[in-house]
This record gives sequence, structure tokens and C-alpha cells, in this order.
Amino acid sequence: MVLIAVACACAHQDPGKNLMNSSGKMLKPTKAEPADDVAQSPDSSFYIGYVDYFPETREFYTSLYYRKGHEYPDEELLESKLDSVIVLDEDWGRERLPMEEAKKLLVMSGLDTITIYNRQNHLVCNAALTRVEYLWNGLESFFIGVFKPDAKFLQQTEELYGISAGHNRLFRKSFDCREIHDEGLNVNLIEKLHLDPALNWDMRHFRMKPGNCVFSLISSYSIDSNEGQSYITSFENDEVKVLNREVNNYHFLNILPLPIEVHGKPLLLVTAGYPSSDVLWDFLAGFDGSGYEAIDYNRIDMGLVSAGQ
Repeated sequence: MVLIAVACACAHQDPGKNLMNSSGKMLKPTKAEPADDVAQSPDSSFYIGYVDYFPETREFYTSLYYRKGHEYPDEELLESKLDSVIVLDEDWGRERLPMEEAKKLLVMSGLDTITIYNRQNHLVCNAALTRVEYLWNGLESFFIGVFKPDAKFLQQTEELYGISAGHNRLFRKSFDCREIHDEGLNVNLIEKLHLDPALNWDMRHFRMKPGNCVFSLISSYSIDSNEGQSYITSFENDEVKVLNREVNNYHFLNILPLPIEVHGKPLLLVTAGYPSSDVLWDFLAGFDGSGYEAIDYNRIDMGLVSAGQ
């Protein structure tokens, strides 16, 4: 059970320490940083992010962002405020950070209560924020919000995400996305994108309904040359569009298309990482009319979201 929790933590690292922190170039909330001490207005931003599970205490958690200007130098300051141990093992541990201290340096807006869904967008539960913790192991350490579910179950090991409570009304009710395996599509994409067929291309495809649009992750990397490229593409009506491209940088490893649309395309939870490395992170991305960009603090302005149907 403990190994599951630690593995999940490694898969979804602290967004305050990854390359996408505060790097969004569009779709920003109305304010540069969401307010923590005021009630959300109808046009305010709301949170969407991956959620993991602690089987030993049957609680959910999600990584927290540092406030703008309070990143690496303030980790030791927050560590000095830890006041109790939740779980302590030889290789990993969880320690409590008082909420009043957390609110000074961490972005806490939209997290009072979250609604949790699985990859098929089926409701898992609602969960209320109970505390902030410092989670550490031999590989990394970061701050998390911990949530108590309103339903009882034995274990959750599937891919989960959380959204600020009440905002699921923006969901496209008929939306569905499934990963598919199609060797013919692999060949077709290589041809249409004029990619070098001699390279070893890794591909994943996700078909969305209604409609028949397929989002694909296409990546290649050479250890010998240390060169690589990675794409997010859409394929519809026999037309391929490049939605994001990275060259000699990180690779796109996984996407979770969400039933919330901006500019006619779903929001994405993206998992990225460097080739031949254990460095992974995830971020929320939105379509700006031409491609996908990271969204600051995983908070999206409700005014930018297409009305749910």
C-alpha cells in the first residue's frame, strides 16, 4: 500500500518546482494570482488537477503551487513550520503544515472542496480539504493538499482528477475519450507530418466523442545524438494539426482530455518528462486558437469556458 502512494507522488511532482510553473502564455485568470481569502465570484478561476490517493489513511491529495515570488527559497521556511507527523517510515513521510502558514506562501484557492472523477469522467466522490502536508521521500519533497472523501471505498489506484466543487456543471455531458491502438494511424501520421520513418516513433492515440477527432502524442529520441522531438496533434476529417511541439526538450508522455472546452477543444491534463530520465511533471493546458499552452497555477477562468451541453 505504501509503495502505491510513493509511486503516485513520483508521478505527479510538485508543480511549483517544474518547468511549467507560472509559465502559461494565455488563458490566465483575470488576476495574476487567484485570491485565497475571498469567495469565488461567478467569473472567477477554478482549479483542475490530478489527484492521487493515500491508501494507508484513505485520503486524496493534490500537489500545491507556491505563490508568485515564493518558490525554492521558501521551502525551508515552510519546513520550519511543520508541527506534527502524519505518517513516518524509513524512506518517506508526511508532516502537517498549519493552514495559516500554508496560505501565506501557497496557492489555496478553489481547494476547499473538490469533486473527484476517474478517467472516464465518472464521479468518484466529493472531498473536503482537511490539512496541508509536506510529503517527502528519497527522490523528492513537496507540499500537498489532503482531502477527506464523503464516500467509503477500499482503494483507488486508477487515474483521477479533481475540480473545484460546483464547476462540473461546465462539463460536456456527452463527452467521451478512450485510448486506441492503430498501427495504420501511426503510418498515416508519419506520412502527413513528413516525419523521418527511419526514426523510432512512440505514439499514443486518444479518440474523442462526439465526433471522431483523435489526439495523438508522437515522440522520438536518439541517445546517440541526444536529439528528440515530441508532438501533440489532432487528426480529424483526414487533416492533421500540430497543437504543440517540443524539439530537443521534454516529451509529452500522457494526456487526459477533459469534458470542459475552451475555443472548441477540451482542456488537457498533460504529463511530460525528459527522455531517459525519471523527471516527470504534469500541468493543465488549454487551446488558444492555434495550439495548447500551460495554464498558470492549474486555474482556469470560468469566463473562457464554453457552456456545458
